[in-house]
Amino acid sequence: MSKDIIVLTPNGRRQKVHCTPNTTFLQVLEDVCQKQGFQPNAYDLKHHKNILDLTTPLRFSNLPNKACLEMVESERKREESNVTIGLTLEDGERRMADFLPSVSLYDIASSLAPKELEVYQNPTMLYMRHEIVGVSAMKDKTLRQLGLLGGRAVLRLLNKSEEQAVQANVSSVYRAKPQPKPEKVSEEVKDVEMKDVEEPKQTAEPTPTDKDQRDSFKQKPLFVNPLEILKQKKMELLGPHHSQPPEDSHMSSDGAATSKLTTTDTTTMETDPPASSSKKDKDVSKESLERRLLIDNEVTFIGENKAIAFTQPDEIEQELEDLPDDFYDLSVEEVRRLYSDLQKQRAQLENAPLMFASHNAEIQKEETIKKENTYKNAVIRIQFPDTVILQGVFSPNDKIEDVVNFVKGHLSNPERDFQLYTTPLKESLDPKLTLIEAKFVPCVHVHFKWLTGDTSGRCLKEDIYSKLTSGEAAGILASKYRAPSRRKMDEASTSAGPSSAKPKSSKVPKWFK
Repeated sequence: MSKDIIVLTPNGRRQKVHCTPNTTFLQVLEDVCQKQGFQPNAYDLKHHKNILDLTTPLRFSNLPNKACLEMVESERKREESNVTIGLTLEDGERRMADFLPSVSLYDIASSLAPKELEVYQNPTMLYMRHEIVGVSAMKDKTLRQLGLLGGRAVLRLLNKSEEQAVQANVSSVYRAKPQPKPEKVSEEVKDVEMKDVEEPKQTAEPTPTDKDQRDSFKQKPLFVNPLEILKQKKMELLGPHHSQPPEDSHMSSDGAATSKLTTTDTTTMETDPPASSSKKDKDVSKESLERRLLIDNEVTFIGENKAIAFTQPDEIEQELEDLPDDFYDLSVEEVRRLYSDLQKQRAQLENAPLMFASHNAEIQKEETIKKENTYKNAVIRIQFPDTVILQGVFSPNDKIEDVVNFVKGHLSNPERDFQLYTTPLKESLDPKLTLIEAKFVPCVHVHFKWLTGDTSGRCLKEDIYSKLTSGEAAGILASKYRAPSRRKMDEASTSAGPSSAKPKSSKVPKWFK
């Protein structure tokens, strides 16, 4: 639908311009400047208080009919530059080149797709929802008239049929032509199909076993879940105590019991499995607790602060690197859950009361005191470039400088300069800060880096590499020392109990009572 736009010029005259939905504001400005004798590069168009984008077509401007625009001087003179054009063909191929804004669409098509332009009966250039149909129309239309004075743009070259060419103003959806894909049939599927064809010759009706085998083959998924592979690898690395979860063992024991019992023993079958499962759970928890208490005997200490060195198994990391890209795609339910969580977080932030800086400092101080009362140790892990991890146990009031000296005592070259930092958002550590001020309580993972010389090779002393501890034992040791102190938590709760139980003095006036 065409519209009339009224432009107020600097000399006080009003110029009426007839526009189509595909007319850009740059064309309107150039037409008015040509009739009134102004330079279009020195002016902008203004609607109320907004400066309009001259490259926008009228259909996307949301302006009413006979809208009044005003010519105003621009802050700086507009300069034209080359436009990077990406020409997309019908088969999906895209060809790119740079052109001046004064170049016609026909010249662009003849330079980027000369063969296609000769073959097409009704060549059509499509930009956004603007269609330029025919060779003559393409010769008359330039990039400047499309509103392209610089930057990048994507055009499409199509071959419209005669019926589509008649309806030039009707917007359509064009898709790339699908290319035939070669059919890949696996040998197993071929064998099954041949088996299905040959079976009627041998027997009139397939046996139940053969039918079940074919149904199971058809229902068998054609992909392997990487999460199941990672779980199996993790169970193998954890050892015999964790190779099989208690639930599976209970299920197997229940299945064995039900196969031996008859129908007359239904009462015992219902009551026995829970007792056996609880007994096995107690045994497993007892073994893990005993191992946790005696974990100091399994590890090899190499220095003060309960220092140990270990390496993480890299099999799980290799499995993660081999995962396909589809593994990280989010489902619809996951996106909805993330969106709901973001909404809740936003509502909490909006409804939270405003606090002064002093109040924030008090809150941080309370959190620090709470951590001091909760944790008595801080587990620090230092990751070295040679995949070796040095672990030590410190007090929350120790400083970063103590950690640096701890690392320096285990280096092969202590006099060499190095740096300790945390990730993500790589941040260096202030040696004067305490571990609790640096938020390293109850545990933290720090990275090591040489500042001078060769960064490859071994960093620690040679005898340390012969005293490495297993990663599983190192994890149990870290969980033992970073656990909260029950005694300190109880003391904090008892000390806070009587004070919190005291009623506050009421300051309500007597007349209100």
